[in-house]
Amino acid sequence: MDYREWGAEYLEEAQRLKKRVENLRRKYAGLRSEEAILLYRRIAMLYGMYLECLHTGRYLAEKGEEYEKRKKPEL
Repeated sequence: MDYREWGAEYLEEAQRLKKRVENLRRKYAGLRSEEAILLYRRIAMLYGMYLECLHTGRYLAEKGEEYEKRKKPEL
């Protein structure tokens, strides 16, 4: 597996996490008290995971592109 493929997998996972966070935020609007606090914590954790996957995916994709550029012989 190369860096670009690996980065693409991270970016796909980031999108799945983002969709999950969006769904949970819709549920959050109708909750009160302790349930809201617990859901907010869950949303915060998942959003943090989303950001990590997004950052890592972009980084790996960029490194893969750099590697491919260095790998190609100049004419």
